Amino acid sequence: MSANQSDRRLLIDQLAWQEAMGIDEALLDDAADDTTVTLSALAAPAGANRPATAPAVESQEQEPASRTRPSSSLPETAPAPIPAPAPVRQPAAPPPELAGIASLEELRTALEAFEGCALKHTASNMIFADGNPAARLMVIGEVPGRDEDRIGLPLVGGAGQLFDRMLASIGLSRADAYATTLIPWRPPGNRTPTDEEMDILMPWLCRHIQLADPDCILLLGGAPAKALLGQAGGILKLRGRWHDLDAGDGVARRAMATLHPAYLLRSPAQKRLAYTDLLALAAELG
Repeated sequence: MSANQSDRRLLIDQLAWQEAMGIDEALLDDAADDTTVTLSALAAPAGANRPATAPAVESQEQEPASRTRPSSSLPETAPAPIPAPAPVRQPAAPPPELAGIASLEELRTALEAFEGCALKHTASNMIFADGNPAARLMVIGEVPGRDEDRIGLPLVGGAGQLFDRMLASIGLSRADAYATTLIPWRPPGNRTPTDEEMDILMPWLCRHIQLADPDCILLLGGAPAKALLGQAGGILKLRGRWHDLDAGDGVARRAMATLHPAYLLRSPAQKRLAYTDLLALAAELG
């Protein structure tokens, strides 16, 4: 018998012995890198003598004849219970304070008097807006951060300085834009706003958009992009594409998401993506 045939028969015998011993799964999680590790080293203790053919199982662990030997397959497990679907949470109804508001100044006054959101009582200042209310471009930033909460204006600090340079790169300034934040108050500890808080405050933002009535809306960061565009995915997936945004008045306004200046300060290599978005914005504004 040739060496190859002998090795093949040995492997068959070893596999048969493993099956007889009830071995029904791999002994290693990954393939061994050392090619000298063979089945014979894994199948039985070192020095064990195995016959050329698979023996009948007659060890002390042999099951009584009255019992049926379990199959070599893994035991069946009961299927996991299907969780009940989560209840659909209905958005909060627009507050009565919004009824009859006809100007941005009235909106600011009503928001300052609004007591329906607890965030107002933990924040230092309300962030309403900055810039030119008559601008064709409206910019909506992320949830207010520490500097915005301290000063009471959107896009300040280092991120605000970078935002000014971003506008300047396409020939614009703060006087050519009207900026606000996703919500008017900073959550304590910079935490993410809850769904209930977003439901309460989103009607105010939508009314803000309606009254400003911009030609284009630039969404800075993932939070405003997801909240207003209603699409899943991170900002790197959502950025750079134009959408028609309806703020509840039946008017389709052009909106595009891009990277927030605070993110660009942490990841300067992504500035090229933001600049590409700004060029698209400049083309849309004409």
